[in-house]
Amino acid sequence: MIIVTNNPIVKSQIPDKEIVHKDITYIEVLKECRDLVHKGYEILSHPLYGSVKPNETPYRSIIMKKGNNLDTNSLHLIEEAIVTSSKFQNNKKTPNWPNKVIEDFRVIDLDILQNTLQRIQYL
Repeated sequence: MIIVTNNPIVKSQIPDKEIVHKDITYIEVLKECRDLVHKGYEILSHPLYGSVKPNETPYRSIIMKKGNNLDTNSLHLIEEAIVTSSKFQNNKKTPNWPNKVIEDFRVIDLDILQNTLQRIQYL
């Protein structure tokens, strides 16, 4: 299992998992996951989870696992997420939030990620 994220606090808060952290945008995280799906990975957490819109938060963390073949369900899911996120970004770009709000979005993403990990019993 790996976690693909652009959230800088994930690695320190979830040290026992393989974390792929990159300093990239929300949509670039989705594209990174799409590339991994093409390499045989499967998506375990929904790419658009939570109630924060893709153009509101700059952070996204996605749980994946290595599979044996191209998982068409994961490919369809991540492609739809990229299209949806792009529509949100085209309608209204993510604001240039103050640091306090940025920190809040990091914590929200981490909390959702930790709850998802517990639900799928990887913690």
